[in-house]
Order: sequence, then structure tokens, then C-alpha cells
Amino acid sequence: MNTFGACHAQTQMSRRLQTPAGTLLKRLSLEARINVCASHSGWRVDCIDQGLPNIVTGDLIVPRPDHASNCSSDNPERAALIGSRTLRRHVRVLIAACTVLLSTQVTSADLLIEDAIILTLAEGVDEPFTGHLVIRDGRIKSVGAGKISATERAGLQSLKVVDAAGKIVIPGFVSGHNHLWQSAFRGIASDGELYPWLEALHWTYGDYFGDGDLYAFTLHGALDQLGHGITTTYSHSQRLGATEVQYLESLDASLAAGQHFVFAYNADLNQLAAAVRADVDALVSRADKADNPLLLGLSLNSVGNHAADPTMFAVEMELAGEHRMTVQIHYLEQASRRFVERLKWPEFLEVGAVAPHVSYAHFIHTTDQIVADTGHLGGAMIWNPLSNGRLASGLADIPGYLEAGIRVGMGVDGAASADIADPFENMRMGLYGLRMKYSNAGVMQPIDMLRLHTLRTAEVLEVEKEVGSIEPGKRADLLIVDPRFPLTGSVTDPAATLVFACSSANIEQVYVGGELRATRGVPAGHDISALQLDVEQRVARIKAAVLLAQDAKSR
Repeated sequence: MNTFGACHAQTQMSRRLQTPAGTLLKRLSLEARINVCASHSGWRVDCIDQGLPNIVTGDLIVPRPDHASNCSSDNPERAALIGSRTLRRHVRVLIAACTVLLSTQVTSADLLIEDAIILTLAEGVDEPFTGHLVIRDGRIKSVGAGKISATERAGLQSLKVVDAAGKIVIPGFVSGHNHLWQSAFRGIASDGELYPWLEALHWTYGDYFGDGDLYAFTLHGALDQLGHGITTTYSHSQRLGATEVQYLESLDASLAAGQHFVFAYNADLNQLAAAVRADVDALVSRADKADNPLLLGLSLNSVGNHAADPTMFAVEMELAGEHRMTVQIHYLEQASRRFVERLKWPEFLEVGAVAPHVSYAHFIHTTDQIVADTGHLGGAMIWNPLSNGRLASGLADIPGYLEAGIRVGMGVDGAASADIADPFENMRMGLYGLRMKYSNAGVMQPIDMLRLHTLRTAEVLEVEKEVGSIEPGKRADLLIVDPRFPLTGSVTDPAATLVFACSSANIEQVYVGGELRATRGVPAGHDISALQLDVEQRVARIKAAVLLAQDAKSR
């Protein structure tokens, strides 16, 4: 898929893969070929060919028209390629992606997690309890204190039981602001604030990205988040210097990762408004055709307030309204730019960029008027403590925002500005910062932080009916946290233990839609070593190209 590998696929099916009980994922010898067969569906991956990019559209793998190939297993020249070391790595990644796509469609056995300390984080439910929960068809069927009744247990199908005694079960974390591709570039501009950091990363390397780069980097970031317990992410994607095809590799990668996500489209505002509209329409059509349950929704990464054409900001807001998309905008992040950015607030109000479906990433250096307007008009913000600390951006007045009626979620931001995708560290950084600022331990509690990084963020993203808390009917996105490994001492207050003493290292298992997606930090269904090597090689190529360009310019 993309430049990890391509396949000749024959498809005689509808947009969504209907997988009967006889569905088979068959792993044949890497020296021969790979078969992925869904009986009676016509979905088949017969052979892998090196270097022919493909698009994964949810549950289909469709060769791009300009890269079509007659790749049959009786072609000796192509079959010989299977033995290469590079292609072996590509094949493993393709198998993982196909496995993820199939697993999102196949009905699995009922799952019973019992004897767990459960924090549902549902609205108004703060107290933990020792109990059980049942998962069926990727959703939470029931949750309750104590042992499951004999009657309910007898009605479960092909039961799989997880003994979670002494462990804490919480909803998977929701991260409301993320640049997944940045996972490949950590430690950049360690002495810089936002704009020097942008210069060192985006404006140095962005124009040198090639085919497959955004795919590999985004997949790397999504899998890293899964390992850290983030089961739903807001993919605030960025175009950089990529073509439309290259840019949309970031969507393909998220579809293959196994993580729930909202995809925020970064429109190319260097075009005329009609072209921007056509691109957004094409994105919506593409998402509809993918029909992938991992994709929870579409959004806009709005940059119109920075566009050369001042009308583009209004165009973005109009498109969001037409397609019922949420919107997210970087705003008031760097202290030194606060006066310039505050001057744009009247434009925000004029174009409708202050509304319930709009959130602001960072939103630190506000004014009383901006806060009052945002609260009155139902706006929201995403708090990114790790990134804000790393880039010396400042500390948002979260208690003040909440009091003003502003809805608040949390995000781990890009891995090049937070450098670690650990929600535990993010919550701890934020809570401790607020307590230092106010010199008051009562300003916010551990249970508040947990809810901010789960249900409250889901509410800002408008996906709270699906994820964010442990409640019957919601998707079974869960973490099993073991406070005994690494040791954290005895548990008196589970919420306090989680926020004060735990880290992602304590996460034993990560479930997304009832499927086990990571164990002890290692994502399932992906060759992480191969992906890491591929990412390193791509970054090295980009850096070499930058050095060559700089050398040529200096001559």
C-alpha cells in the first residue's frame, strides 16, 4: 500500500466488505505469494509488486490507475522480487494493514472482562467500582459492579474471558489535536519557541517530502499513539509541500493503523475558491466510499485566517457548514504574536468561526472579550500542556475558560513539539501547572483531568455518542492499566493513582472497537521494526536533499 508495496487486486463487491463466516486471511510463503480471500466477495490480493503505490479505501485495496500492473503469480520476473529483503518488509506491512481492515468487519466472540476496578468516566459517575463489562460486536454490551450474573453469562457467545483483578479499566484516551506525521521528527529546535521551531521543521523539510513519506510518518505517529493508550485521535493533518495525492496518504495511513480518528482536511488555499470546493467535495466522496468504521468523521484544519486571499476564511466556514464538518484553528499559541493575532478576532466573529462546531488549538493568550465571546457562542478549545511547555507557549487559564462556559478538551499535539504521546504525562503536566499557577490544590482534581482527556475531548470533537466513556452501546475503546507493573504502590484512589503515579508503561492492553490493538506498548498487526527502519531511511533522504539544496544555494 502506497510505497510500502502494491498488489494486483480483483474487486467485485460493494463499497463495504461483507465478510461471511468463511472469511479467510491466508498467509502464504513470502517466497511465493500472498492471498487475502473473502469468500463470495471477490476481494483478493494475489501478489505483491515492489514500488507500485496503492490507495487503501477503507476495505478495498485499489491500484491507482497510473500504477496498474499485471502482477500474476506465474510471472517469474515479478515472483523473483518477492525474495528481496526490502520487499519482505513491504509485504509484512501490507499483511498488517489487510489484517486491520478485515478485523474491523469480522464479528468476534463476546469478551468478558471481570474483577476489574472500573472508572467509566460517564457523565456524573466519578466513583470507581470493582466489576465486569461485556463486549459484543465491537461495542460495550453491559457494565456493572460485581460478578456477571449466571443468566447473562449463559447468553454470551464463544466467550473469551480476561481476568483483570487488581487492574484498572478506563476508556481509551481521546486526543483532540495531533499532527501524526511529526512522529518522525523529534528533538527538533530544542531551544526554540513556536516560530523558530516551525522554521526548523515545516519550512526546512516540508518541501522535500516525496511519495510515501506522509503515509509512513503518519502511520508511525498513529501506532505510537495506540501504544500510549490513545484510541481516538483528531488527525490535524498538514499539507506541507505535498501534492494532493501525496497529502492524502495521511488519510490512507490512519485507515490502516487501527485507531479511531477524525480526519481534519487542510485545504490548499493557493487555489481559487471553486477548486477548494471541488477538493473538499472529493474528500467527502472518498470518505463515503471508504465506509470504514475507524473514521469517525471529517473536519477542517482551517488556515484561512492566514491566507493571502482574505475571502478564503469565509469559504472554509461555508464548506464546513455545507458538509456538517467541525473546524479546528491554531490560535493564540505563541506569546510574542498575541497582539497581531488578537487583531483578527473581529474577522473570526464575522465569518462564523466562533461557534459550537469550532475549536481552537492552544488558545493561550486570550483577552477577557475573546473569552466572553467564545463562551457565549458555544466555542471550544483543545489544551496541549506538553507541547505548550516544550515550546514555552504558556499556560492556558483552564479554570477561567470553564467558568466562562468554554468547552475544553485535551491533546498531545505533534510528536515533534510534545515529543511523547503519553496522555498520563500530558494530564500530569497540565494539572501540576495549574496548581502552581493558582497555588491551590483544589483548582482541579485527577478525575477532572481523566474526563478532560476522554469524554470532554470526545464532546468537543462531536463523537461523544461513540467514544469517550464506558457505557452500553458505545464502541469498546478500553485500556487495562496495571498499577503493579511498573510498581506504583497500593491503590487508594484509582483516579489519583492513574494521574499522579502511572504512565503509558502501565498500560497492559489497548482495545479499539473490542479488538486488541496493543499489548505493553506494542501495536498489534504491524511490523514496528520494519516501519521504524523505513521512517529513518526516509528522514535521512529528506535531510540529505535539504543539505544539497542549501549547499547549492550557498555557491
